[in-house]
Amino acid sequence: MTGWAAAAAVAVAAGIGAVALAQGGTLDPSTEPLSQEEALSQLESSQAETPAESASPSPEATASSPAPTGELDTVPSDGAGGDEQALAVEGGTVTARCAADGRVELVWWVAAQGWRISSVDPGPGEDAEIEFEAADEIEYTVVCVGGVPQITDDDDDDD
Repeated sequence: MTGWAAAAAVAVAAGIGAVALAQGGTLDPSTEPLSQEEALSQLESSQAETPAESASPSPEATASSPAPTGELDTVPSDGAGGDEQALAVEGGTVTARCAADGRVELVWWVAAQGWRISSVDPGPGEDAEIEFEAADEIEYTVVCVGGVPQITDDDDDDD
């Protein structure tokens, strides 16, 4: 029976070794997942260790009139900037701003799901235009009224 006992010991050792390899190569107990608080804490500490981006603006950018960014894939999480107005319409979202002289300029625009942008005239000018297309086309004109961007559906005039 000693042979059987030795064979059983070898089989148990082989089984333990296989389990250890499946757990990452150690016989240590498996680690528990992080709690939400632990994950946030580790994330915050890792972000604090990354070097800060340069605070100086690029030579092309100016604080008073940043260049339009154009078409985006999604609406930015921070929405419109301080002097900008986000305008949600059928077909998508447009952000515009008014200059002190009353000219309007489209800053960025995003087509809604199922829509695409077929044309855009971002200004700056007396007006700016954008056309969204899906099964039908809708053209919008943006103008400044009292220093605030306003959007109208050009197709409403046809009724």
